[in-house]
Amino acid sequence: MIAALHTTFEQPAFAVGDGGRLLGWACAPAWPADLTELVAGVLGNVGLSADAKFDGVAAATGPGRFGAVRGGIAFAKGLALAREATLVGVPTAVAVGEAAGDSNASIVLPAGRGRWYVTTRDPDGAIGLVDADELTMAVPADAPVAGPLGADIAAALEEAGRQVRQVEIEAVLGALVRLAERRLTEGCGPATLGAQPVYAAPATRARPWVRGMPHG
Repeated sequence: MIAALHTTFEQPAFAVGDGGRLLGWACAPAWPADLTELVAGVLGNVGLSADAKFDGVAAATGPGRFGAVRGGIAFAKGLALAREATLVGVPTAVAVGEAAGDSNASIVLPAGRGRWYVTTRDPDGAIGLVDADELTMAVPADAPVAGPLGADIAAALEEAGRQVRQVEIEAVLGALVRLAERRLTEGCGPATLGAQPVYAAPATRARPWVRGMPHG
């Protein structure tokens, strides 16, 4: 059984899954959130005790808002330690690609304050940070665009000729569970044992998609 914690979108979310499927999940309204209450609510809804054991705790590692990413990973580490479970880190872009069913898609993630993170298939794995009105210029025209996109952003991308795949948090939580299970049972895949935040440093040029900042 896997516990999955995701705090890199606007609404923090927690899920419990087993065998590649979700048993239950819930979101908090916004960050900061009482993650202890969120976890207790999901466990109660699926009929598990407050001290239920997990095989692994999967944490979305970002990019995302600085405080939310670090806070979520710190909580996940504590949860794994308390339940004697293995901590598994999954980059948010990887989880979104898994949820979208396309590992080659350009992934667009909320960065707050009207900005968006963009990851592409570039071999250097760079992350761009762009304003909403620059988003269509930041994503390649030859690949689908996937992410938790609002209606306005999705419409703008579609108008610019991009193939959009809207990804909801439930699907991302399911992807976290599957990727964590793959790492724990098969010892392979993009998920890692342990969890370190994925940061995207603010770009220093006027057009940040030209030279995205590396992971760090």
